[in-house]
Amino acid sequence: MSDAIERLQSNWSEELPHGVMEWEGNVNEVAGLETLPNRSGDVDGMQLGVPSTGNLGLVLSSPERVDEYVETHADGNIDVPQYYSGFPERDDLFVERGGDGLRSDVVEAGIRVLNGGGRYDESEFTLYDCLQSDDVMPCPLVRGGHGCVLLTPALKPE
Repeated sequence: MSDAIERLQSNWSEELPHGVMEWEGNVNEVAGLETLPNRSGDVDGMQLGVPSTGNLGLVLSSPERVDEYVETHADGNIDVPQYYSGFPERDDLFVERGGDGLRSDVVEAGIRVLNGGGRYDESEFTLYDCLQSDDVMPCPLVRGGHGCVLLTPALKPE
């Protein structure tokens, strides 16, 4: 695990990871991105609405690899609220595209992981929309120059 954190910090920021979120010891690969998935648990300042193991993946890969992922899988951006109070209720979807979506609590947890506690500047965050194609993919949430998490979509029951 220390090797994974070392790669994360050399590719992004020495301050990562923030919060109380616990991370799995094994690195996963998602479409060319190395991620450290979360274990079930809460993040500083919030409780997740439903079991959340693996809904967030702290990206270890370089910003250039994230750019390649975005070019291949993203179709635009999704705005994030200016304040934590602007998020929908924890069990609601933050955004929905044809039955697939992102849970509000997972998006908020991603911001808290990349930001730490306290206020955040929404202009530092870019949430890429990877829900609009036939092949729905995890959505990268990037805090410019700081870090990235992949957010697992809530897929329709099919």
